[in-house]
Amino acid sequence: MATVEAPTHEARTLKSSALKEGLRKLVQADNTTNIFYLVRTWLFLVACIGGALLFDAWRVEQGLAFWWSVPAYALAIVCIGAGQHQLTGLAHEASHHTLFRHRIANDLVSDLCCMFPLFSSTHHYRLQHMAHHQFVNDPERDPDVSQLRTSGHWLDFPLPKDEFLRTLLAQLWPLNLIRYIRVRAQYNAIGTDKNPYIKKNVKQSKLPVRVGIIYLLSMVALLTLLVTFGQTLLLAIVPVVMWVSVMTFYAVIPKSLFHQSRVRPVVSSRTMTFLRITFLTTLFLSIAWTTHLTGHWVAIDFFLLWVMPIFTSFSFFMILRQLVQHGNGDRGWLTNTRVFFINPMINFAVFPFGQDYHLPHHMFATVPHYRLRQLHELLLTFPEYREEATVVEGYFAPPRHPAKHPTVVDVLGPEFAPHGDHEAFIDHSVLEGNEIEDRQAILEQEIASKREASS
Repeated sequence: MATVEAPTHEARTLKSSALKEGLRKLVQADNTTNIFYLVRTWLFLVACIGGALLFDAWRVEQGLAFWWSVPAYALAIVCIGAGQHQLTGLAHEASHHTLFRHRIANDLVSDLCCMFPLFSSTHHYRLQHMAHHQFVNDPERDPDVSQLRTSGHWLDFPLPKDEFLRTLLAQLWPLNLIRYIRVRAQYNAIGTDKNPYIKKNVKQSKLPVRVGIIYLLSMVALLTLLVTFGQTLLLAIVPVVMWVSVMTFYAVIPKSLFHQSRVRPVVSSRTMTFLRITFLTTLFLSIAWTTHLTGHWVAIDFFLLWVMPIFTSFSFFMILRQLVQHGNGDRGWLTNTRVFFINPMINFAVFPFGQDYHLPHHMFATVPHYRLRQLHELLLTFPEYREEATVVEGYFAPPRHPAKHPTVVDVLGPEFAPHGDHEAFIDHSVLEGNEIEDRQAILEQEIASKREASS
């Protein structure tokens, strides 16, 4: 892929037209590249799940004990967690409207192919992620900071290497992983009030969420009973009646009961709820009917090879990324995060789809992930970027000796601690292209954020 060259007829600064001309060629998203990445990710997931199931079937055929399948399932859980993290990487693209050019297609595909399978939604994730970009590393307004604090995963940087490694090992404790993903779900699945875009003068109703949870739990319990007792007719009728009833409820309740935000969703909250409930109902019905027809409890496989990775390996890969992308960083435009050159296997699992080029992404979030390397190379032609941007090589150890760049654990230490000499960067660009209500309230948040950073 050729490097984009910027014009050289004027002073090369990051505010000049020299950069704008290069950017103009990079921000154009297409409608085909991410189809390839979506298909590739799901093929990887199917291969991991199918491989574990085939091995287990072979074990049964050979008359071997269940314990023979434990290593195969453990490896599958690790790999599936990496694939699930890849799905969130594509949903991350959708949150910036760069998965596809068409806004509705962008959100629908992201929900149906990425977020709904992970029991989340694109709009709720967008609310968190846009605020993270706009108020990056703001301790009061960046939802990523709030989420890590709530789950108990916020670290008091800077941290010496040995202390960070001990902390990271502690995250492998299952209860820590479960707590992390549970809190993350509050932000990305049902929405939270810890967000600068929430309408502060509106009481958020919890009724639609509670009805949805009760419905889904009731559906799972009912399907389990009907399959257990072999009730074919009831299995065909009762779930449909339940689905029609809950769809009717969501169709008639007032719009004001749905989640209220200053950022309007591309797909209405009502429509998103219809789709989400229908998706999960179809998933649970498919598991129930497959079990009923084959006699094999598919729900066990679903739990082991989809739900368990979400609460273990997927959660751990998220922590590995989220803690280090901005940890020990300040709020400057060029210093709030870094560029990561990591072992390809770690990169696949921890920094998917452009998350390794995180500084260029935060500088110009409308550039799609498959052009971030070109953006980084373009930015390197500007002295400001070369002098201030931090490039990281290796997660735990440098890939070459002598080391040319710090490792991930190095930049989290005292040597790279922020000195507070960079002006706080407020990213206005993330609001562009979105329908915003009460911009004045957001502007007031920006003024307060700048004031607090300088005090």
